[in-house]
Amino acid sequence: MNETPAQTPVRSEVNARPVRGSSRIAILTQGWGTGLARGALAFVAMAALGQVVAFAANLARSPGESAATAAKLGWLYFGWFHHAAVTTRVTSVEGVRVGGEAGLTANVGLAMMLGTFLAIAILYKGGRAVADGAGGSGVVARVLHGMKVAPAYAIPPFLVSRLVTIDIPIPHNGLVAGSLQMPSGSLSWFMLPLLIAVAAGAAGGLRSGRYELVSHDPRGRRASGVMAGGLRMFVLGLVFSFGGLLVLAAIRPGATTTYFETVSGPPSDQTIMNIAHHVLLLPNQSMWVLVPAMGGCDGLSGGGVSATFLCYSKVPTTVSVTPEGLNSDMPAVQADFAKAPSSYLLFLLVPAVSVVLGGRYAARKRARLKWEAIAMGAASGVVFAVLVALGSWLASISAGLSSPTGGIPANSSVLIGPAVGMAGLLALAWGVVGGALGGWLGGREFPARAIPLSAPSSLLTRWGADAAQPGSGPG
Repeated sequence: MNETPAQTPVRSEVNARPVRGSSRIAILTQGWGTGLARGALAFVAMAALGQVVAFAANLARSPGESAATAAKLGWLYFGWFHHAAVTTRVTSVEGVRVGGEAGLTANVGLAMMLGTFLAIAILYKGGRAVADGAGGSGVVARVLHGMKVAPAYAIPPFLVSRLVTIDIPIPHNGLVAGSLQMPSGSLSWFMLPLLIAVAAGAAGGLRSGRYELVSHDPRGRRASGVMAGGLRMFVLGLVFSFGGLLVLAAIRPGATTTYFETVSGPPSDQTIMNIAHHVLLLPNQSMWVLVPAMGGCDGLSGGGVSATFLCYSKVPTTVSVTPEGLNSDMPAVQADFAKAPSSYLLFLLVPAVSVVLGGRYAARKRARLKWEAIAMGAASGVVFAVLVALGSWLASISAGLSSPTGGIPANSSVLIGPAVGMAGLLALAWGVVGGALGGWLGGREFPARAIPLSAPSSLLTRWGADAAQPGSGPG
């Protein structure tokens, strides 16, 4: 729900001061009980989700794996919700052996981002609950309280990775065979859940203290609007990217039919698993669209290799993986590319509309002056750039190769997906320019400058009456 400040005359805030924060001892000691409980609850919820996905997919397959194997696969899903590394060994592709006796081995990191977003939402609410319970009149205190959900969320997966051995066959499918392993004591099973929990908990704590942030310091009020605007840009970008794909599917029914035939084709027992995976990867798909829509590219980089496969100047028309011509390294991947049709330029509307609406939202939510509205809209673009860069990395597939693969030497790291650095830079340009425009649109009716505290009461009364009219003043 859009929260708007009271429609009151805009007065100078030079004398505003934040309320003194909690004592250092209280910050360090209070809130741990709630924090540990909320963090543990989030961990249990995400671990349970992994088990639900694994067992549901296993029940749909014929024949399915044993319950023990399904439970182990469910734990790997927890890792896949956080981009934690899972060792993948591929021994054959479409029945043809690859990589010799050892196969092709890589530590693969993947985030099924719908699960990631769910974890962030649970941890965010937990951090907010901790900060509300522990109190504290300072924003910093509440942020630190919110972070207390992190230890109970990050330590259990690290302990499991140290104490439990997982080495299971890749679930039966018509493409690849091999095994999945959880690296023993991998830091990615601790650091990535920890970082996600710290960030989400801190955001929840900040949200709990939003009234102090807004009321006691004009810088806090502006920061609140900037963060809200940047987040709105990012969410709208993902939603509009998905909407653009739906429109493309409607106007290209042939490609849509081919997709559904592939998903539901033989072996038919994999249909439910394919659909479940696609649902979990929908935010990844949107990121893979959003970055090219801004003018960037999706591709592969690392190990001395750099190649792009999706941007305005290069879109795939056909892609095939064939066993013919297999060598000891990898299967033959063939693809034909062409320049994107001019109609694809309509995807430029995805970032354009997202950043303008996000900038307008920031201005209407917290700005009180015209220059503030424009500045806050532009600054929201910086938050948008950070979120796009982080989202691009989460949406990508990272692989640390233990075997030489397709000309890429062993002990190399590759990243497949949106180019993270370029995505951040493009998002910064789109966000700052479009956000400033949106801020200007949202703040056109705002006063140009604050009314001094010494202004005549008649002027204040007149401005208050004007601000009470629908559509006037900050909203």
